[in-house]
Order: sequence, then C-alpha cells, then structure tokens
Amino acid sequence: MIVYVHGPSLVQYLAQKEDPLVSEGDRDRTHDNVILWLGRYCEVSDCRAVVVFDDLPPDDVRTPVERRGRVRVLNLPHGGDAMREIGGPANRSSAEERTLVVTDDHRLRSALERGAATVLSPGQFVTRARQSMRPEDEMKPDEPDEKFAGLTDEEVQFWLRYFENER
Repeated sequence: MIVYVHGPSLVQYLAQKEDPLVSEGDRDRTHDNVILWLGRYCEVSDCRAVVVFDDLPPDDVRTPVERRGRVRVLNLPHGGDAMREIGGPANRSSAEERTLVVTDDHRLRSALERGAATVLSPGQFVTRARQSMRPEDEMKPDEPDEKFAGLTDEEVQFWLRYFENER
C-alpha cells in the first residue's frame, strides 16, 4: 500500500484538534513531527508514504526531496501545486497497488474520483491510523529521532577542545 498525503491538509487538521504533534509557531518542528509519526504508521502498516508540502513561504529554502525511512517528502517551491505531485502518481499507482490519498483539497478530491485510489479526509486518516497503532507505536511530540538527535556528549567535548585549540 502507498499513502499520498497533502501535508498542509493534515497539519491544518491536527492544528485544529490541538494535537501535540503540532508545535505552535514552529513550522519545521511540526513538519518533522508529522513526518516521523507517518513513518511510524508506515512501519506498523507495512506501507510507504509520500508527503507533499506546497505551502512553503517564498524565502524558505528546503531540499526538494527528502527520504525518511518509508516516507518520501516533497517540498514544493513557493507556488508549487500538489495536484500534479499527488493526482497523477496516485491514479497510476492505484492500478498496481492499494492507494490512499489524504487531502481536503476539493480540486484534488474531484480529480481522483474516477480513479481506483481511496480518498480520505485528514480526520478519517488520523482516526484510522491511530486505531491501527498501539500506544507504544505512537510518537510522542518532539521525540528525538536518531537522525535529529544531535551530537553526543563526547562529540561536543571534542569540538569544544578543537575550537579552543584554534585560538
């Protein structure tokens, strides 16, 4: 199974529900939390996901494509259109495998009506995902991940000594 997620739709839904995955005023942390949570869902459900963020501000510079385990993240440039990145691929993949699309974008929903992909609202998806995950599978907000854990204490001490010796 593959899950295509319109990132802004999911984040907006979670923010309205005051979900702990949303860090108020910190878009980057919220995106990271949502992506990590989706990764946990993908592991439990033995699937993969594509998340498309098309709401980035004009001055935001991000890697266009990121891979985080079973989740591929597409950061579209300002003015990018999720319709192109989700609609066509979802219709094509639905011919070969079970395909879910998570969005509340009406244009995208209507474009996918005639295809075999199942379209869910963010609320329906979150409910379904949380029912399939055990409490220990659920990510705690701002939980460190090995990719984002930063430096170990030994590494910090090494770099402190290194830069002190440079003086």
